[in-house]
Parts: sequence; structure tokens; C-alpha cells
Amino acid sequence: MKLSGHDRSLAILSAALIALTCAAPSFAQDRLVNARIEKKLVLYHSPNVPDTQKILEGFRNKHPYIEIETYRSNGEKLIQKITTEARAGKNLADAYLLSGFQTWLLKGMGMLLQYPSPEREKVLAALKDAEGYWTGVYWNLEVIAYNTNMVRGSEIPKAWEDLLNPRWKTQIALEAEDVDWYTALLQLMGEEKGKEFMRKLAAQQPQIRSGHTLLAQLVGAGEFALAPTIRIHEAERMKVKGAPIEWTAIEPLAPNPPISVSIPKLTPHPNVAKLFTDFVLSREGQMIIYGLNRNPSRMDMPQPVPRAAQIRLMKMDYDQVVKNYSRYADAYRETFSIRQ
Repeated sequence: MKLSGHDRSLAILSAALIALTCAAPSFAQDRLVNARIEKKLVLYHSPNVPDTQKILEGFRNKHPYIEIETYRSNGEKLIQKITTEARAGKNLADAYLLSGFQTWLLKGMGMLLQYPSPEREKVLAALKDAEGYWTGVYWNLEVIAYNTNMVRGSEIPKAWEDLLNPRWKTQIALEAEDVDWYTALLQLMGEEKGKEFMRKLAAQQPQIRSGHTLLAQLVGAGEFALAPTIRIHEAERMKVKGAPIEWTAIEPLAPNPPISVSIPKLTPHPNVAKLFTDFVLSREGQMIIYGLNRNPSRMDMPQPVPRAAQIRLMKMDYDQVVKNYSRYADAYRETFSIRQ
């Protein structure tokens, strides 16, 4: 029987769809077969050992044939280790779990493999790059925390400009390394308007301290009325203990650089690395994250603090942040007279 042009087009389209449908399981099956051949994962990570071990236990239960080695250090030392190994022509790690900032540095240096895991479709847009080089696994958010005995009703800030009210002179606390917050507001407001806001905020004589946990404790103790960069989980923990502390969010908010998963460009075990990436971004892996009282990055997951899930997030230009980070850090310290 001779097919019309329209029928031939439909037949070709149907064949193509069938081929694509069959190909997806084939790719997944090939990866599993090759992972069994590679049978090893070397993970470099900056999160604490107990949390990482919980994640790896879940991965090991799913893929018991894979041998796992880990190396843990802080982000700065891991960057030094990774770049030193690269210069020596050694490619030892298969996957990274690092703070977003270190991950963005590696991406900028061209040291990451592009892998758009199918699981990242469910990840919040603010917690992944467009190209598929890195994806957030869990994240945190900094909000304005205030002492409820000192800030009440209409005094609660509803816009960033409310912090410029003379009422808050000497009553605001900032963290000495709040550069991420500084850069987020410059992107939100526009650089010039943002810098002008920061200069006016500096005229409020904010008190500078080191450590966000300390800042939260001091707000709760009434040393300051409020602080704009207190992590939600810290404020909630203090509330549970009975401290007179509450928090509010001025939207949209930029999340802290998330703990992100990425793959080295020259990973020795690429199929295992991709399996691990898929796992930590899957619902199964993200349930482990939730169980650790961390904020999962997927949109279809509950959050330890349900109210936090309702906050509108801002999508940052992280490549711009990395490119200009030293300049932003210098400007932040100069504006608020912070000595290193």
C-alpha cells in the first residue's frame, strides 16, 4: 500500500518516538553495566562526616557493588588539593560535594564535566546552573531575625530600606564575612543603588561580629535589636529553646551558596559519578537530606521549616559573583570598616 506524504511523515515521527523511548532505558542500563565495571567512587566533600556518611549509606544500599572512598576538608583546602592534583596530571576524584562558591570556581576554571542529570528537573531554579555543571543538593537561607522584646508590630522591617530608620542606629548586627548577602542585594537593587543603600546602612553604625550562630545568640540575648543574615534553622532552634527571637523575610531572597554536587571533567569513573549524582538529587536521596534536618533542593520535597518553603527565591548570576568576588569582598569591608 502506498502511503501519502502526510502518512509517511506520521510513520517517521512514530518510529523516531519509539526509538527515543527505547533509547532512554538503554542508556540507563548501559550506565549500570559500566558502573559495575568501574565499581568505585572517590568523593571529595566539605559537609561534615556524619551527614555525608548517611548519604553514602543510602547510595551503598542501592549500589552495594561500588567501593567508596572519601576525602573531607574545608572548601578552600579542597580547591587547593584539586588544582594541585590537576597540575600534576592526576585525576583522583569522581564527584564533589562542595559549597556552591567552590563549585563555581571549579566551573570557571573549566574543571567540571557537564552532566544535566534527569533528576535536576525537579530542583529549584535558583539552586542550579543552566548548563548542567552543578546542582544544589541542600541549601540554607538567611533572613532578618529580631528580638521580640525590642521589635514589635509595625516596627518589623518589610523592606530593606526600613533598616535605615534612625530607630535602628547601633541596633543592627552584621557578620564580618557577609559578602554573599552584600552581592545579592547589589544584584537585586542594581549595583549603584545597592552601593548607596549599603553606604546609608553603614551610617547606622551596625555592630560587626564573627559567626552567624553568635549573631543569633546576641540578638536573642538583646545585645542588638536585629540582624539581616541569620540562618532560618538557627532562629528556629533558638525559638524552640524559648529565646525571644523571630524572623521575617524580605522577598525575593537569594539562597546561601548551596552544597552542590558536581563531577570532575576527567573523572576516572564517570558512570559511577553520574549514578551518585542522580541518587543525591532523587527523591530517595533527598529524603535522607530531609532526615538530616537540611533543606532539600527539590521542589517536590517537604522542608524542615515549612514556612521557609513559601519564600520566593531570587536567581543569582553566580558566574558574575565569582568573577568579581574579590572586588565585592573589598567593597563590603571598606563600606563597613571591617579589618581583616
